[in-house]
Amino acid sequence: MATGNTLSGHTKGNMSLSGSATAEDKLIDGSHILSPSITNAYEGIHGNGILLLEDTASSTSSTTARNSPENLPGVVEQQTNTYTVRITGGYCVLDGLLFAFAGGTGSHVDLAMNATTYHPSGTPTALTAGKEALIVVYVCSDGGAAGNVYWEMGSAVTTGANVYPVTPNAFLNQGSGSLSVKQTFVLAVLRVVYSGSGGTYKISVTESNDKRVFLKPSPIYFTPTTTGAVANTTPVDLHTELDALHGGGSQTGDLTASPMGALWQSYGSQIGSTVAGDSAKDVLYYTGTHAARFTRSVFDRVLTSTATSIDITSADANILVLTPGGTFAVTTSGPFPAGYVIEIQNLHGTNTGTFALTNGTTATIGDSGDTDNGYARFVCITSHASDPTFVRLGIF
Repeated sequence: MATGNTLSGHTKGNMSLSGSATAEDKLIDGSHILSPSITNAYEGIHGNGILLLEDTASSTSSTTARNSPENLPGVVEQQTNTYTVRITGGYCVLDGLLFAFAGGTGSHVDLAMNATTYHPSGTPTALTAGKEALIVVYVCSDGGAAGNVYWEMGSAVTTGANVYPVTPNAFLNQGSGSLSVKQTFVLAVLRVVYSGSGGTYKISVTESNDKRVFLKPSPIYFTPTTTGAVANTTPVDLHTELDALHGGGSQTGDLTASPMGALWQSYGSQIGSTVAGDSAKDVLYYTGTHAARFTRSVFDRVLTSTATSIDITSADANILVLTPGGTFAVTTSGPFPAGYVIEIQNLHGTNTGTFALTNGTTATIGDSGDTDNGYARFVCITSHASDPTFVRLGIF
């Protein structure tokens, strides 16, 4: 069994395949290179390819598997007879959706290239003596009997010195019939030669050239976003600040006015007259649009304060622990998304306060000895650019 980099079956032909097929195509000097080596790279950049559970499993058996290309999902090996190949199952992404192929992880399908069932593109022609051809085995979104795995056969050529068949290409334009998903990616390119006992198309698989593309799995690493130098903790906690990260002006980004969402890591900021536990510490932010563009932290954040007037935005802490020096008022500014929750705990024994449900209405928050124990929980039920609507969820 050959071991090495997950991609070595493709880049160095480093595979010990079962059956009669060998792995010859590779990306080293002196080797031939087939076009799917390039097209699959494009597919991977677009986000199409195999997701490997093995990449994020660290047991000894999993490590052995991920270092053995022929043991990973999508491998194509000759099986049973000269015209049948076995595809090891797994999961993949096509056009943004997750699909199981060849039965999913732990399964496989035996694809018999002996009929028209599994070749939605092109019209294969039986080989004759002295002829050879290339077959592309690829994944598309049309489930079918082979579990999203199909094949296409190219034109035959006469076997000879310095002669190599042409790779078929119809699958690049239309994966399978009239599917709305036209995107595909190649698992392997098979070299087949004439065999009188090779089924309908008289083929015998002699090479299985690995072309799999593996997508980057989790974890996702976030680099800190700051307007300062590396290791500076100046926060970028608003979408407008993200757009202006490179100085603004003619270099201002267009996220704010776009329909896009974004997720980034930066640092916590601090409202005046408060103490925030995450000030200058790592915070994960998300921006999206609910009536208006907003930015919020993904996880709950807390601040403490003795102030009597606090104004918060959706990018600030959402849990407020207060010991106010007098009657207090908490207000909001800017857009909040529906579902945003604000919790307030008043620890003072006599001072009470209010929270702005809208620009014109407020809810009263008692002191620590009142029936609500100085606690209130509010949720935004109507998002708005400047006047969101909150309701109080209960009195405890």
